Amino acid sequence: MVEDWDLTGIRVLVTRPEPQASRLCQSIQERGGVAYNCPMIDITPLQPALPLAEWRRYDWLIFVSANAVRFALDVGMRPMADVRIAAIGPATAKVLEKAGFPVTCQAPAPYTSESLLTVPALREVAGQKLLIVKGQGGRELLQETLRDRGAEVSVAEVYRRTCPRQQAVERLHQVLSENITVVTATSGEILANLIKAANGMTGRLLQLPIVVVSERLADLAQCKGFTHIIIAASASDMAILKAIEQWRVAAAES
Repeated sequence: MVEDWDLTGIRVLVTRPEPQASRLCQSIQERGGVAYNCPMIDITPLQPALPLAEWRRYDWLIFVSANAVRFALDVGMRPMADVRIAAIGPATAKVLEKAGFPVTCQAPAPYTSESLLTVPALREVAGQKLLIVKGQGGRELLQETLRDRGAEVSVAEVYRRTCPRQQAVERLHQVLSENITVVTATSGEILANLIKAANGMTGRLLQLPIVVVSERLADLAQCKGFTHIIIAASASDMAILKAIEQWRVAAAES
């Protein structure tokens, strides 16, 4: 169901990776907005160092993104009996369940490592074996905290994040020369790539309102020079759309 939000006249720069970018663009267009698809990060597969056969020995598999699920499936992951599954949020849980993996628990909003760590089932993990399925690099808060709680934690990196393609950078410059209304950024790496790619047009970029998906990202955006920062409740499409709509209404009333 399409929520009754009117984005007519709103021109949104979408920077998240594919396939999520196209889905968000479609949602914006369904509500009357104009979406510019400029992924500021690319996602490419990695063969995990830990053989899939070893995954069955863990008590928990923890998936930190929908992409982590997709790439794990691509390398042959299949449902496993007696292994509990944790998902970072509803989008990740949806991909898992569609593939036949029953999800034991998922993080509450805003669907971050911090909120996943509040789930009761992951508070008492001393002596348990946990495998975090994720992209290469990134934050280490989740594994560090779970180790502090006494768990044996391993990591399976199934994809890597790379700099945006030249085509996306060229499109960004074209879009910034037009009448963009609002920018989106769903990770610190995307934000950094966005500013780097705007080379020569950074001043124009920093003048625009930016939608981010956490207080941590808001602080980072402020440090980078953005002054009009909108915080969505989570990184979900609906949360981003709602944040844009609420900003639009507030701007119209001011």
